[in-house]
Amino acid sequence: MLILYSILFPLVVLLYLPFYAVHCIRRGGLTKDFWERFGIFPANTKQRLKALKAPVWIHAVSVGEAIEALSFIQEWRVRDPEVEIVFSCGTATGFATATKKLPSDVVAIYCPLDIWWMVWHTLNLVHPKMLVILEVEIWPQLILQSHRRGIPVVLVNGRLSDKSSAGYARWGFAFRKIFCAFSALCMQTPEDQARLERVIGPDKRIHTMGTVKFDQVPDRTGADVATPLAEAFGTGTHPLFCVGSTHEGEEEVICDAFIGLRQAHPEWRMVLVPRHVERASAVVKILQSRNLLWHSVQPVEDATPAAPSNADVLLVNTTGQLMNYYQASDICFVGKSLDGQFGGHNIIEPAIFGKAIIYGPHMENFRQVDQIFQSEHAAMAFANNAELLPTLLRLAENDALRNELGAHARATVERHRGAIAKTLEIIFNILK
Repeated sequence: MLILYSILFPLVVLLYLPFYAVHCIRRGGLTKDFWERFGIFPANTKQRLKALKAPVWIHAVSVGEAIEALSFIQEWRVRDPEVEIVFSCGTATGFATATKKLPSDVVAIYCPLDIWWMVWHTLNLVHPKMLVILEVEIWPQLILQSHRRGIPVVLVNGRLSDKSSAGYARWGFAFRKIFCAFSALCMQTPEDQARLERVIGPDKRIHTMGTVKFDQVPDRTGADVATPLAEAFGTGTHPLFCVGSTHEGEEEVICDAFIGLRQAHPEWRMVLVPRHVERASAVVKILQSRNLLWHSVQPVEDATPAAPSNADVLLVNTTGQLMNYYQASDICFVGKSLDGQFGGHNIIEPAIFGKAIIYGPHMENFRQVDQIFQSEHAAMAFANNAELLPTLLRLAENDALRNELGAHARATVERHRGAIAKTLEIIFNILK
């Protein structure tokens, strides 16, 4: 099966390559770094990698995992200031987010596609003493080649859905070999551990650690959002409704609810942060169809924003700034959670700042976090799209409730911190 994968995956990549290039262009990822995905590194990156002595290679797939990695690296550096680190990412947005905030001596690269010679060449350049993979990035060549070289491979903040677990179990004769190449598998919840044991059976290398998302370090020195907020809304005080990480189909529902909020409370303004910045033009069309005056952080092609200080909505069409807007807002909605969506996004991010958080019924990828927040009255989840407006109005009209919800959210984060520290203890024991 693995031999077949080694033969077929390069063919799939070759067929998909034109679509992949277009995808990268749309997301702004077709830069000189693009070729690192194929194991081709510029001279300056090669020099930086060769200068390292047995670094740790930490891999994250996208924005969410990259943010987790930043906190993980910061805590590791506190415990071991001399550790050398190579950070890799799989997406342009995740790479852009991480490179803005990584320490200057951390070498950032794109993870190569999982083709044997590309992985082989990259491992020869990096020479890691350990490979750390965040969440579940199961790339057979990367994992197995590292294992064969005697490089410990550790899964951090691992999670498995029921569907993934069933799929891995169905093809267990292949995936058991891959999972057994890990030196440690640090899972988020007992349920995640049970799903993994369904694939490989009980194993002393599997640990339940909680989620490292609670340990996320807020970026309080990041980009200042006061200027774009003032340009959009003026210098007066306006309560802000921040809508984070929306996906296609959500903006229409959000805008309709916001219009209802404004009819009752015209002082409110909205900050809208789509998950993918290349959708900015489509989002502008939705705003215009609702007669909502908008301003944007970056210009939107073929679209004219409202006059300065006169907008109803600020469209954030840049990457890596969502946390800053969460911090500046009064009510925060977390996207990919409405009817028609699946999975949800990270509600811990606004909770770090003690904000009143709302989200829809679909939080499948954050079930444990959702359960924790609901049990501790730290967020409001609504059952369907029609309940968004009543939920908004309830919070907008009750300052005490909003403050109480935010205080509970922050307290919940504090109570559940510690996964990074526990995970690092396991890692340090392996590296002894």
